[in-house]
This record gives sequence, C-alpha cells and structure tokens, in this order.
Amino acid sequence: MKTDIDRSPAVHDQVLVEAEVGGKVIGIRAVVVNIMPTALWLGLAQPDPALERLRPDQPLFLTFGLERAAMVGESSFRSHLGVSRARLFAIELPDGYRLTQRRAYLRLDAECPIEYTVINQSEVAGAGQKGRGVSANISAGGVKFKVQTEAREAAAVGDQMEVSVELGPSAISSDAEVIRVEETAAHPSGKTRPESAAEPSPIIAVRFVSISESSQDKIVRYIFRLQRLRRAQARKAAWSDKL
Repeated sequence: MKTDIDRSPAVHDQVLVEAEVGGKVIGIRAVVVNIMPTALWLGLAQPDPALERLRPDQPLFLTFGLERAAMVGESSFRSHLGVSRARLFAIELPDGYRLTQRRAYLRLDAECPIEYTVINQSEVAGAGQKGRGVSANISAGGVKFKVQTEAREAAAVGDQMEVSVELGPSAISSDAEVIRVEETAAHPSGKTRPESAAEPSPIIAVRFVSISESSQDKIVRYIFRLQRLRRAQARKAAWSDKL
C-alpha cells in the first residue's frame, strides 16, 4: 500500500478493526497496546466474542481516529494473545496508511462489469443514455470506472445515474452522482496504454446517493472475499518460488 502520510500508530491510539466473520462484516474497537517491528498488539476494554472467531491471515481494515480526520490502512490477523481469546490480539503491521477527512469506506482495486443509465439531461449526456464500463476500484460509497465512449459523450460532473455493478455471482444497483470525469488512456488497473492503442476512454467516478444497506453489505463482503483470494494466491506463488 502506498504511504500517503508520515504518521504511524502510537500506543493508546484507538482503532476500528473491520473483518468479515460468518458472512457478516463486524467492527471491533480496540486500543494499540504495543508496537513490534512487524506487528501491532491491540487490546479491548471489554471482552468481545467476535474476536475469538478471527483466524490467521484473515484480512482486516483499520481506521485510526485522529483529531480532524481518520487514518486508514490494511492488515491481516496474526494471533490471539494471552489466556483470553477475546481481549488481546496481534495483527500484521500495515505497509502504510492514507489520510481521509471523513470516515472512509473500505476500497479495493477491482475490475467489475458496470452498466449505467443517465437520469438527467445535461450538456454532455441525454436523459436515458445508457453505457457500459469496467470498474477501477469500488467501495460501499462509490465506484470509479472506465467507459467505452468518448469523454464528451460520457457524462459531466453533477450528472445523475442509475448504476448496476456485477460482484461475482451477485449484483448491486444504486442511484449515483458523477463527482469526477477524467479523459485518460489509463487502464482500470492503472497501466498506461501504448500509444498505438485505441482512443482514450474516460474514467468516471460516482458517489452512491441511494444505495441500500444490503447492497453496501454485499460490496464490503465482496471486497473481503477478493482480499482473501489475493492473499491466498500470493502465498501460493511464494511457496511455488521456493520449490
């Protein structure tokens, strides 16, 4: 993860730890009690049975509350510590953190098929105009995606859309507002196209404005599943390199 800020967690910092347990996303509020070279030790003021269900290498998302912002990062569960499995535990030390001015939604780079319909009439897009695209990243708060059309025909900032996103075997839909449009030759993964490639495709970033709690939950669970899969693939590749 790219490090966007120099600040690191300190002992006594409060942190929200989020994980998927039994098909549901849970949040555990903890305090940093020790900082090791490659791990953070976290403790709970009161025992939480949900902590007992965490397993080694399970993906975790961390949010540290600062005075006027939040510091977020990704980690994984290491082990329970001490006799009680509901009070003290160790997690991997994150590679880095990013700063956000408000509570951050879990966000992950992912390529998901998207369909959209423009709701309003604007200078760029007409009401009822439809399109398809592929996401660059997604969170429960919005999605950024590349579309197969010219920027001047795609959308404009402030346009309202109906957006449908495929998440593996399921899908979610929501009304959304366009917050950014970029004319770029970048692939959703971030790789730049060769100069001989087709004309640049615009990248559209939208904010969900009427998404249901169940749809948000689907997105978060999808992010955790994808994160687990990527970690498993990385471990398998590392093991293969040793053979």
